[in-house]
This record gives sequence, C-alpha cells and structure tokens, in this order.
Amino acid sequence: MEFFTIILEKSSSRQVLPDNFVKMLNGHRSQNMKLRQAGNGLRKLWDVEVVFNTDGSMYLDRGWKQFVRAYDLRHGYFLVFRYDGNATFAVKVFDTTMCRRRYQDDDDASMLCLFFLSIRLCLTPI
Repeated sequence: MEFFTIILEKSSSRQVLPDNFVKMLNGHRSQNMKLRQAGNGLRKLWDVEVVFNTDGSMYLDRGWKQFVRAYDLRHGYFLVFRYDGNATFAVKVFDTTMCRRRYQDDDDASMLCLFFLSIRLCLTPI
C-alpha cells in the first residue's frame, strides 16, 4: 500500500497515518515501525514508535522527529510512503520544487557518482 502526506509545521513531532492504512492493518497494531529513505536499500533503518489515540488514529511518534531532522524534511515537502507489509515503510521525499530529493546514501545517486568518476578517470591524460 502507498499513501502520501505533506509536511506541515505541526507534523514535525509526529506524523498521522491515513485511516484507510489503519483499516488495512485489520487490527494488527504494531508498536514499532521502521522507516527508510527510498533508494538506500536497507542500509539505514529508523525505529519509530507507533501510538494510537482513543479515536483509533495512528501516529508515528518517537523516532519520527529524528527521521525528519536526518533528511531535512521541511514545511511543504511531499512524502510518499510505501508499506512493505513487514512493519517497514520506504519513504520518497519530494521538495517544494516538486522534484524528488536525492541524498548521499541513495543507491542511484551513488551510481551516478561512480559514472561521473569513471568518465573523469577516462578523460585524465596518462
């Protein structure tokens, strides 16, 4: 399942998850989830506590703020969450330019760096 959210000022301390996602879990209330920035494989997983309000709303709580800081998520950023069914979300980050943000630990970003490095090495005179 995939869903999106937009970073709002109040969401920096915790992030509400859509009601349809909670329904999809069909009563399985995990107390912890893992987040990873999409594109970096499983190198960095962030542990995030899950809390429920009395009305049944589900939030990413403790650990969310650290994820926000680590990936410099700002007001207006658009996030796409993909749930893998194993208490793990891959998160794609789009900034206010409407383009996907690339991070140093992205697999595709590192491949691009290797590509440019190999071109530079090939063009270097011997």
